[in-house]
Amino acid sequence: MTDRRHVTPTRTAGGWNEEAALATSADTLGLTVADEILDGGSPARVYRTTAATGDDLVLKVLVPAPGAVDGHDLASFRHKLHQIERLRTLAPRLAAHYLPVVHFLDGDGWSACTTPFYDSADLAAPLRESPPRTGEFFRRHATLVRALVLDGYAVCSHPTPVGHLEEVVVGRFLRRLPVLRRALPEDLTTAPRITVNGVPCEAPHLALGRLTGRLAPLAPARLMAPAHGDANTRNVLWCTRPEAAEEFRLIDPRGSVEPWDPVYDLAKTLFSLSVWDPALRTGFSVHGSKHGYEVGFRQPVFPGYRAAVHRFLPHLATHEGLSFLFRDDPGWLDRLLLTHALHVLAEAPCRLSDRKPKPDLQGRESTPEALALGHYLLGTLLINDLVDRLDRVGHVDAAGHLALVTDHLPGGGS
Repeated sequence: MTDRRHVTPTRTAGGWNEEAALATSADTLGLTVADEILDGGSPARVYRTTAATGDDLVLKVLVPAPGAVDGHDLASFRHKLHQIERLRTLAPRLAAHYLPVVHFLDGDGWSACTTPFYDSADLAAPLRESPPRTGEFFRRHATLVRALVLDGYAVCSHPTPVGHLEEVVVGRFLRRLPVLRRALPEDLTTAPRITVNGVPCEAPHLALGRLTGRLAPLAPARLMAPAHGDANTRNVLWCTRPEAAEEFRLIDPRGSVEPWDPVYDLAKTLFSLSVWDPALRTGFSVHGSKHGYEVGFRQPVFPGYRAAVHRFLPHLATHEGLSFLFRDDPGWLDRLLLTHALHVLAEAPCRLSDRKPKPDLQGRESTPEALALGHYLLGTLLINDLVDRLDRVGHVDAAGHLALVTDHLPGGGS
């Protein structure tokens, strides 16, 4: 059982900040705080700590900033525990893979939780080795799919509401667009057209308007159990102890107990490899002129990532369990590419919520605004290409589409 406590505020002058919430959490739980862990993508601050018992715990504290988007807000943080508890009943085999929450604290305008420290590397770690162990990555990903999708999502099904893709996938970006307009250059987010990497594009909200009434063939045949909802590669922790090489743990689900589409999570993993994780590890290079914008990564992307992006959909298409699960859902791979493009766009305002330092491999930091801008530009490029392909031939050629963010970027991304 998780130790859940409500913490009576002791510091009210000026409201709560991260330092005050961290100090109160550590004092309440008797923790000695060591180093901050920066290898994450949420706005929460994360620390390695030691309990009075000698146990190593990870303490995560969230004091949301004004304007935090859905998923980065305090309500979502608090609902993660409810989702994990729901899965213990609904999908116990999957729930066993979740890293247990040991303590959960609710304060006045902040929350905190602890989990055991897990000696691990993220799911994509084999792709960053030299030479990359691409086969090992896909072996691990197949193991993840068996647990997350077949033991998790597939345990139940629900009818898909009319307009699901418009509301959940497309609507997520449109709801967050005002946050971007307050932070990025006005002419960039309001202009009807923009040129990105030499390609004339419509503003993404206008390009998405061309999908109105055309998404029904791509809609899920059914929704399934809320198995996770944010399966980026950093939320899958693979054990590094040799005697437990097949073990992994999941962290940080979406924070929802509503029925969900497993394709959303499959696309989240692809997004981690194509744009999100490379951006956090290398930073973006963006140059603007009267001719438009050029955007790429500051340093060459790991070759293993690029190879994995191009093998990802064929890997999924030949997975026997997924083939059976989506046997009456012919649009699922195109839906995955649509969701991937929207993940790139919708991540732009998310980057504005995360104010933690983001040093690249050479120690240079990226500002939240720079990361938001890079995601917005690459998302604009992707969604225009995807809509154009659907207009012309009715489906998306995955290799040509994904090459926009793996093979044809200027500078370090080329």
